[in-house]
Amino acid sequence: MPRAIAVLFLAFCAAACAHLSVIHLSKAPWVPGTETTLSTRHWTFVFRGDYQDGRLVLQGAALPREDEIPSWATWAQDLWIQVYLSDASGRVLASDLRLYLPLDIRKGVPLEFHLAPKSVGAEGPLSVSFGYRMELTTAPGVRPEGTKPQIFFASQGALFQ
Repeated sequence: MPRAIAVLFLAFCAAACAHLSVIHLSKAPWVPGTETTLSTRHWTFVFRGDYQDGRLVLQGAALPREDEIPSWATWAQDLWIQVYLSDASGRVLASDLRLYLPLDIRKGVPLEFHLAPKSVGAEGPLSVSFGYRMELTTAPGVRPEGTKPQIFFASQGALFQ
């Protein structure tokens, strides 16, 4: 029994020390009032961030990367996009998530995120990263009747460390 308690205690301690990290994602420096472009594997994010009422507000668009997404995959059956504000070590300080469904992605996806970090800390400059999960298919009415839909799936996001 004492061994089981010790194992549970160690597991609890490890979980308590875990944090969300974006060290593996593409990042752009947080520069208020400046239009910024950040490319990921499947999307290019063009955004501007400002302070409003004690929050960081990002607005812009996510544009699909035509060189990475099949030309037939134009309709988002399921799409979520998440923004992360992180410190120099990649630790997530704040995040916001938006769900988009269904949606034609050909002209881009409008973005608006609100971030309210509890504390910024003093570990260097802040960065912005994006995560996403998408399930894309052909637009409604494009697929011939009786055929199975093609589905393109991709996902990137923060990880617990």
